[in-house]
Amino acid sequence: MTGRARDNRLVHFAPDPGIDIRPGDLVEVDVTRAAPHHLVADGAIASVRRTVSGDAWQQRTSAPTAPQVSLGLPSVGRPAPAPETPAACASSR
Repeated sequence: MTGRARDNRLVHFAPDPGIDIRPGDLVEVDVTRAAPHHLVADGAIASVRRTVSGDAWQQRTSAPTAPQVSLGLPSVGRPAPAPETPAACASSR
């Protein structure tokens, strides 16, 4: 996985299989190698802190709870038959 350090450099690290890390959560790792534009953390993850942005990501990617909004686009296929109209009233004078 990849994240950002405090100085905005990329940090590449391997996630532990037993730890659930979401985009937006803060992860603390020990950096083992450094390059001009990125850092590498080969060790284990020291801590994971859940954040509001991680909660928002999880809510966006989970199944929708509200019905979907139609954009008014026509559907594909044969249209439904039109309802029958009542006969016109004939009035005599």
